[in-house]
This record gives sequence, structure tokens and C-alpha cells, in this order.
Amino acid sequence: MSMPGAEHMPARFHADKRWGFTNEHLGLAYHGNTVTHLDAPCHLSWDGRLYNGRPHTMVGAESGSAWATVTAAARGITTRGVLLDVAAVRGVEWLEPGQGVFPADLEEAERRQGVRVGSGDAVLMRTGRGRGRDGFDQAGWHASCLPWLHDRGVALIGADTPQDVQPSGYEAVLMPVHAVSLVAMGLWMLDNCDLEACAATAAELDQWDFQLAVAPLRLAATSGSPVNPIATF
Repeated sequence: MSMPGAEHMPARFHADKRWGFTNEHLGLAYHGNTVTHLDAPCHLSWDGRLYNGRPHTMVGAESGSAWATVTAAARGITTRGVLLDVAAVRGVEWLEPGQGVFPADLEEAERRQGVRVGSGDAVLMRTGRGRGRDGFDQAGWHASCLPWLHDRGVALIGADTPQDVQPSGYEAVLMPVHAVSLVAMGLWMLDNCDLEACAATAAELDQWDFQLAVAPLRLAATSGSPVNPIATF
């Protein structure tokens, strides 16, 4: 999803009356609930550990991260994408804030759509809430989907929300899907996707898998990047 930069300082320069160019400085805080972005594994730590047991001290406020940064995907991510339309499974336009998506929803979406998630796939889950935000409470993946995603060998997950259902149902863990995916599984994440056009095309073609391309910016030592994912049918 798109939004104005958090800081936008335009400046227009003219060489003469006939020729000129425009330049600007943009500052963007992309993590959060609005900008479509890619989370690298170093985005979160748990009990002082990053993905693969590396110490959280490998991330510094000034130096950034020395481990599992977004530049691991500097050449882009291209893989089979699968869209699972959970809103359609439940027969609603959108899931309400606080409604979680469970493995049974994923398998019903597979059955209805005639598709099966496999190893190396990127799974994009549509709740229908991608056009609006309702404060911190949101629809999204329930943590019970994590073993299902692991068993299928999924490489990346995305949603039209910031992923985790909120409230998550786990008092001790604010965002269990983020925490387990990034720290324990090394599972890359696409937050805040705009899946409406993708869902409409998939329904029209009756084809729910496609080539997905995600090209993050080469931002050294960072935990993610704003992105514009492209689905090609």
C-alpha cells in the first residue's frame, strides 16, 4: 500500500527558461501498519537472540544489523506466489478487526480455489481489510498457522494487514507470528499488501498461483525495505 513520505522536502531547480529538473528528499518510516514493506529476519529478536541463534548485539542503533539483513535479498525474490482468499472462504467482504485466520481456513481456501501451497512458495493471505485501518486491532494470521506454514515449507508470507491478528490471544507475546516467523523460522514477511487487484485477477482467470517478484532497496544493515510486489499471471 502507498502513503506519503513521512518527510517530503521538494526542491525545483531551473538551469534556464527552457530546461529544468526536479529533485526532492524523502524520509520514510516503513515498518508499521501502512506502507507495504518486506521484513528481513533481523527485524526481531527473542530472548536476546536473532535468527539462527545469533546474539541481538549484532544489531546496533548506529551501525544497524550485521546479520540477516534485507540485503540478503538484494537480487530480489522471485518465486511462486499463492493467494488464499480467506474473506471469500468465509463469505464476507472483509474480516473484522480481531478475527484470526486458522489452518482450516487456509485448507478450505486451497480446496475452493483448486490450488495447493508447496515448498518455497510465497503465501499471500487476503482478509479484505487492506483498504482501511481500525487502530491497533486487526485481522490476520493466528499463531496456529505457523506449524502449517512450516510443514508446507513456505518461504515467505504476506497479508493485506500487518500479519498478526490483534489481539493475538497470547498475553506474553505481542506479535507471535512475527516473532516465530522471523526469529525461529527465518521466514520473510510482506506486511500491508494491497491484494485487491490480485484477487480480482485471480478470480477472473480462476488461477490462484502466479509468479511473484519482490525487489527490496539495497539498504545496507537494515531490517527491511519498502517494496512494490508484482504478481504476474
